[in-house]
Amino acid sequence: MDFLRLLAFGYLLYGVVGLFGFQKIPEAHRHRPWTKAYNRWQAVSWILTALPLLVYSFYFSSGQCIVSLGKRIGLLLLLFVPTIIFEVIRSRKFSRLLKEEKEREKIDEGGDRQ
Repeated sequence: MDFLRLLAFGYLLYGVVGLFGFQKIPEAHRHRPWTKAYNRWQAVSWILTALPLLVYSFYFSSGQCIVSLGKRIGLLLLLFVPTIIFEVIRSRKFSRLLKEEKEREKIDEGGDRQ
């Protein structure tokens, strides 16, 4: 449990620091008009990843709750459902923006040659 709590605090710290723009992002997403928004949503994603881990680790750290391993894993997966949905939506949005911008660059590049 201590490992999960440590991992969660690490994710939470990285997410909070990311809200201020100190985050490593892929080169493809840098220097775009929407890079600042991408950084923010990436940071929120890290925070949303930390929250289920924190809830899970604090809930089962007391030792009072006796639940089978299968139920614990099921609960952890259930706690991650909002995070997974958020990630899918965010990933699609920024992939679409990147694709549109690259297509726009190709069109501009093709028009310059003629």
